[in-house]
Amino acid sequence: MFSKVMSVVFLGLGLSAAARAQVGVYGMYSVTHYSGIQCLSEAPVNCSNGAAGRPLTGVVNGVPTFGSPSTGVIDPSGGLGGVYYDFKSFGPVRFGVDVRAGANHDNKSGTSATGGDGSAGGQYFLGGLRGSVKTPFPWLKPYAQISAGYAHSNVTEPTNATTTGLVGAPRYYDKFVQYEGFVGADIRIASFIDFRAVELGIGNMNRVGSGSPLDGSSSVGIRSLASGVVFHLP
Repeated sequence: MFSKVMSVVFLGLGLSAAARAQVGVYGMYSVTHYSGIQCLSEAPVNCSNGAAGRPLTGVVNGVPTFGSPSTGVIDPSGGLGGVYYDFKSFGPVRFGVDVRAGANHDNKSGTSATGGDGSAGGQYFLGGLRGSVKTPFPWLKPYAQISAGYAHSNVTEPTNATTTGLVGAPRYYDKFVQYEGFVGADIRIASFIDFRAVELGIGNMNRVGSGSPLDGSSSVGIRSLASGVVFHLP
């Protein structure tokens, strides 16, 4: 995934030479809040993110039965990189396109009692439309965009969901359609660099196809907070 992100960045740098200030290449650190994740542990054992395990509802023929799972959240963090190309102006608004890719991970699981490094996380690639607004302050450029794409994630899978079903085998990952809206603000530091002071995102991801036999939620809410730098030509 890192190589894919860097390919996007280098592509943006190449475009910058031709498109001048219309192109920006950025890198950011982000925290993503995933919600609606089902805790698949069984009471009295909770999931490692603190969500309660499924309550015991009775015993049938000596076999305990459990109720519906509770839902919880996790907050994996990571990095992302992307490039945007602004090509059309209408009054104070300039419109363009944006592509980005990133990865995140967390040491807590929303589905299992076990945790540890890389217990939950994934990668994503998004493309979308953006618009930036000219303000009375030449150093400030707010923007908004809507993006959609593909996510490869194990946030809804318990830590024992592996590709072969055996302990120690590679984790099982689900495929999702992800869509997210963003708003943010860039602050000019120099002619070739901006500080992306904040970017806020809200959206959802929906699983495509079936997950593992142990899988939980098929729909997960997303909220994100990011900050970073944007490189461009004057």
